[in-house]
Amino acid sequence: MTYWDHQDEVRATMKRAGIDGWLLMDFRGTNPMFSRVLGRGGIGGHVTRRTFAWLPTDPEVRPVVVSQVREAKAMADPRWDVRTYRDAQELRDVLGTLGPSNQLAGATVAMEFSPECALPYISRIDAGTVDLLSKLGANVVTSADLLQLTLARLSDQQIQQHRDAATLVDAVKDQAFQLVAQRVPSAEPISEYEVQQFIVRRFGECGLVTDAHPTVACGPNSATGHYNPLPASSRNIGANEWLLIDLWARLDSKGSPYADVTWVAWTGPADVPAKHQSVFAIVKAARDHAVKMIAEATQQGRTLCGWEVDRGVRDLIGLAGFGNEFPHRTGHNLGPEEVHGSAGVCLDDFETHDTRLIMPGVAFSVEPGIYLEGEFGIRLEINVVMTDSGPAVYTPIQEEIIRL
Repeated sequence: MTYWDHQDEVRATMKRAGIDGWLLMDFRGTNPMFSRVLGRGGIGGHVTRRTFAWLPTDPEVRPVVVSQVREAKAMADPRWDVRTYRDAQELRDVLGTLGPSNQLAGATVAMEFSPECALPYISRIDAGTVDLLSKLGANVVTSADLLQLTLARLSDQQIQQHRDAATLVDAVKDQAFQLVAQRVPSAEPISEYEVQQFIVRRFGECGLVTDAHPTVACGPNSATGHYNPLPASSRNIGANEWLLIDLWARLDSKGSPYADVTWVAWTGPADVPAKHQSVFAIVKAARDHAVKMIAEATQQGRTLCGWEVDRGVRDLIGLAGFGNEFPHRTGHNLGPEEVHGSAGVCLDDFETHDTRLIMPGVAFSVEPGIYLEGEFGIRLEINVVMTDSGPAVYTPIQEEIIRL
């Protein structure tokens, strides 16, 4: 999707927020959002100079692309007018003519900017450019939710692709746990790496693709962030061991979104230790609390920001005495073809302060965790697709510890 698919909604959002227009800028790829918002078909040649695009709130005013004169033909497109500049002073002059009544001074302008870099996912405009716009009299605000409206929401087709991927990923997860259950009692050991490679093979056989290998972590390795088993150092999975598997994949189709889940198991035959059961119950309650917060807000006609959900989950885990053992955000965005999407809301008031709205059409993970170094880690991850009527979860939800 591009701006042109959602321009009426984007303009209405800008009008409500008192924004006069959206000003995108790119210089040699520093802002990948530029071409994504405009649509790649609008960039028809080699562009190496500073290029701006002005998308006005007023529907009666045509969009404008500001291009260096030598590159004007590369930016020609019937969807906008092209204004050119030759040198740096002419660039300043042309930028000054943007805004209501051809006057940038006094205008409120949205850019890929985040105050204090609170949202590094969308902070693509350098401080010098913000300084330039400020000196021209503009008030620069963030375009974070405009990017969400334009790039992060899933179509009905993409939601179905997510559901299909979730079904396939869940089946592969079950097969991986079954493989461990078969091998642990046997005389032939099985390693974390072997299980990981089994999952990778099954993804390919199921028509799934992924951007990285899944996590298969046994015992104390399950408390290590982003653990990746390697052939030479991978741990064998034995009896009475804790096992965490985090796996993510999408259909091998352009624009399809990921399904990304994490489940945990106990290899037995001894009973699951009480400490593991207690921590599992806390993480499960935290996961469910996130979904409940969003559902209740929807019923009350409120729209939450990503940081609010993370704060609620973090407070719950903190009250249970494990606040320091929850060292990551509650959830990340799931964008088209991106398992960690940059344009959509994350559930985060820890690594960042995500003020983006949880709006219909966006998808994200919910994955609180508690990690006890040297012992074990528990993370329970599901995916949510936000709808007009509330959060929809198409990934299966783990309610009990799997016994292998």
